Amino acid sequence: MIPRSEQKQETRARILASASEALRSRGLGASSVGEVMAGAGLTVGGFYAHFENKDALMLEALERVFVERRAQLFGLIEPGTPAEQRKQAARAYLSRKHRDMDEQCCPLPAILSELPKQSEAFRGLLEKHLQLLLKAMVAGEPDRDAMRQTALADLATMIGALTLARALGPTPFSDELLAAAKAAIR
Repeated sequence: MIPRSEQKQETRARILASASEALRSRGLGASSVGEVMAGAGLTVGGFYAHFENKDALMLEALERVFVERRAQLFGLIEPGTPAEQRKQAARAYLSRKHRDMDEQCCPLPAILSELPKQSEAFRGLLEKHLQLLLKAMVAGEPDRDAMRQTALADLATMIGALTLARALGPTPFSDELLAAAKAAIR
């Protein structure tokens, strides 16, 4: 028999997994607590035993997704100069495979337009994620301050291009957009 505290942790993890999947595919606000709980195989009645409200759930789910995505992205990058590593990151992030993913994809294209309407906590979490990405992109650079601006432009190019490519779907123009953005990363 599983101890109650362990069972509660497992249930919470299932809820977070369902919420993470929902925010990747539909954004922060489109999924209801009922949908998230159903995705976890649970009823809505048990929700408040795990989370204060929907915002608390989605904030924790978003942080979880950001941590996973950073690990996945940087797990694909082989040792090299910082510039080479940024190019590797761009190749992975701006791939057709990533554009067309349903699961394990970057949540930013699905949520960016919603963030201005969310609480400061969501915007703060986004900034934290971007700062961590940026820090990794300039690590090892001899002149980090100068490279920070280049890396920041690269990051904005990557996120913007993926957002546009996802909106366009798997089309030749979308492919062209991804290729142009990859070529622009320095």
